[in-house]
Amino acid sequence: MTAPDQTETLFFVDFDHTLLRSNSTQEFLRVARPFALIWPLVQMVGVLMKLFRVAPKTRFVWEDAIKVRLLRLLNPWAMASFKKIAPEIATDQLNTDVVERLQNVPESRIVIVSFGFKPVIEALLAQTRFAACSIIAPSFNSATSARQQGKVQMLADHGIEITRDSVLLTDNLEDDADLAERTGSVVPIDPDLATVTYRQPYLPFFYTAKIKRTPGFLIKQVFLEELPIVLLAFGLIVPALAISTWLSLTFLFLAMILTYELGYAENDQVGEQTEDQPKLSQNYFRQKAYKLLPHAWVYAAILTIIGIAVLGPSGQQSALDRIGLETGGNIGVNVAILSALWMMVLGVARFIFFCFNQAALLWRVYIYAPLHIVKYIGFVVLFPISAAGLIFIFAHIVRTWSLYAVRRAGGDVDYLLSQAVRLLFLMFGFGVLAFIDPSLLLTWQSLLIAAFCAIRAVPEIIKKA
Repeated sequence: MTAPDQTETLFFVDFDHTLLRSNSTQEFLRVARPFALIWPLVQMVGVLMKLFRVAPKTRFVWEDAIKVRLLRLLNPWAMASFKKIAPEIATDQLNTDVVERLQNVPESRIVIVSFGFKPVIEALLAQTRFAACSIIAPSFNSATSARQQGKVQMLADHGIEITRDSVLLTDNLEDDADLAERTGSVVPIDPDLATVTYRQPYLPFFYTAKIKRTPGFLIKQVFLEELPIVLLAFGLIVPALAISTWLSLTFLFLAMILTYELGYAENDQVGEQTEDQPKLSQNYFRQKAYKLLPHAWVYAAILTIIGIAVLGPSGQQSALDRIGLETGGNIGVNVAILSALWMMVLGVARFIFFCFNQAALLWRVYIYAPLHIVKYIGFVVLFPISAAGLIFIFAHIVRTWSLYAVRRAGGDVDYLLSQAVRLLFLMFGFGVLAFIDPSLLLTWQSLLIAAFCAIRAVPEIIKKA
């Protein structure tokens, strides 16, 4: 690093979103491994600060410092790992506009001043010409005090004088207000945040929530619609309503969704290659480097093993009895066999999704039904299902299939009351069941299923009526 030549005009350059298009701290935090476990914990810091309405200034001072400290506590090797990938990140994220502006400015006249972490910035710039510039940034232990003091004091602490002929390049005049007041001129930099794409290690359900759909879809459709359907159909016929059954169904369902994401990704790729006007999100193009394999299968296997394990000996034995297997009560063998069985179900679902994606659009309408049959009825290999539960699943598949069929036929799905369609077919099925044996409907399961469908249908009917 070259000491700044204070006899010449100095160029003070902000780092995050200025010299670097992205945020250096965010780049560093994404080195967390295992990402799917540590990243949510790190992000929870910001969530809690929002929840407790921490003042913006306090968040600015403390949030990044706490996140980085938490990461380094959980991943002591994080900095070593980051140094290996930092040059590649710099190649992708250095702001070419700023680099060109500074190409004729000697390194001795460039001072990079940032609230980011100096070790991170040094790693990012290690293989660039800017490694020779003065880098004024806090260490991992001094970030909070630096943000409290401001950049003028940070520079003063290093004996760097700010003169009226100096130049400031920054994207954030709010954070750099004190420095902007002292410099002779300010060059505003457009951060262009909409085009910034961070490295995205595999995260379960990320493809559904951020690329194929939205976080709202994941919560409302997957977690609050599809999962309750599975629980109501298969989890309410155990005499004691065992919590172990509900937990098992939940983990196994999540494993199914992870393999479904592979189908979603393949569907997008096929659409881009074969359709004239594919319906692809902007994030699909921004996250093309995102990889699901082999991670999706690994996490699906982990969730499957957990799901089978929480069933307990009695639940596992019941599942084995359903397929006519006897293992002598060895729990390890039970878990292995049942886990392998469920992974086979996931494999079948993935194969049908593959066939669906490769089929012509006309035939997809017909393959859509068996795809959802496996998704929802596949649990029958491990759990018993009542007649009411089976009718419920059937009614739901009719609902999802009708939406897809109408859309593929060029119709307007806004005119289709899909929740009412499910309720209608449920009532029809329950009517047939009552004709055969009314006692089959006199259960809590039937009442809860009917209530669920009615509660979901009424708001839709009121909105579209």
